[in-house]
Amino acid sequence: MNFNTGDVNEKKEQPMQMICSGILRKDGNKIIYVRFERGKDFAEGSLPDAKITSHRGFSQDEIRKFEEYMAENRFSIIEQAKSVNLMKNFMK
Repeated sequence: MNFNTGDVNEKKEQPMQMICSGILRKDGNKIIYVRFERGKDFAEGSLPDAKITSHRGFSQDEIRKFEEYMAENRFSIIEQAKSVNLMKNFMK
């Protein structure tokens, strides 16, 4: 994932990470939690909604880009989530 979202030079130099959960169930529906991180900044959202629900340190324009990214890359994020082994990660 490649984002160039920071306005401040030091933020631009920090790497951006996207992390996703495995496929979980909430209220009988499948859901994947997605988190974007850059240093101390974070934005959290979920699929299938492709909406950011909480964030700190990112601009509204960056939040919009994250939501677009989740919507446009929905299928690759789902494939990544399928490979997450929750029990294996929990036991580490």
